[in-house]
Amino acid sequence: MAPYSNSKILKRTGSPSFSKRSPVLYKSGRVSARPRSRYILPPILEHSPNREARRRSAYFDPFGSAFDAGEDSDQDPDCDPEQQAERPTFLWEDEKTLVSDLLHNGDDQESEDTVKLASLAESLQTPFSHQSKELLDEIADTLVPAVNTVKRGHQILNEKVDETFALGILEFDEACKTLETATISSHNEIKKSYHASQARVRDLLKQLEEAYARRNRLCADFEKALDEIADPAIEALKALPSRAERVIETLEKNNKRIEKDAASGRGKDDKYLKELLSKLAAV
Repeated sequence: MAPYSNSKILKRTGSPSFSKRSPVLYKSGRVSARPRSRYILPPILEHSPNREARRRSAYFDPFGSAFDAGEDSDQDPDCDPEQQAERPTFLWEDEKTLVSDLLHNGDDQESEDTVKLASLAESLQTPFSHQSKELLDEIADTLVPAVNTVKRGHQILNEKVDETFALGILEFDEACKTLETATISSHNEIKKSYHASQARVRDLLKQLEEAYARRNRLCADFEKALDEIADPAIEALKALPSRAERVIETLEKNNKRIEKDAASGRGKDDKYLKELLSKLAAV
């Protein structure tokens, strides 16, 4: 597979292409390494972790002579001279990273793995090319017949359709548009009437519910008033037979008493009546 490279962007930015910058291609030997710059950065030395711990300690004296900048590595008691000789130093140049340096200085096994990966990546180019060709063929098989059909339709319209038929089609289209406009207008009117009728029906239903509520209240008030009037009448009717019996008994007693008095005092009455008649005659 060819390495990714966008020539327009690289020309604009002045950046080297991927094939000129990739450490994988450096390692596999496909691209020659860039020449080293003559400006070499100072070496980066390792430091003892014990010395760093002493520096962070509360008893560390930053002004002592034992930890001056020029005597740190020489006067460190924990630093072995043999280890100092074996410490690796990396000479990092401009635009050069640690990963790139390690890839350049790797062992043979790593180089073989890198070459193998590069060859595998290169072998993927053929399947991708075949897949791209198949997709292009499929797109062509799909679009080309449609384009040809449209072209034939336009050609037939240009050759076989007369002006009268075309004018008829245009008139029919205008009539359809007019009918569509009228239908839409009537539909809008019907829709407005429908919404108005819905609002009217809701108002009538509300009024009907209020009338039902008033009727229920009137029925309840009528039943209450009827109960208030009917209950005393019912009680009076229930007590009427006993009262009638008592009245009858009283009348019978009075009748007997009157008959008795009439039998004993009939003469007195006659005398009384004669006196009244005499007085009337005198008048």
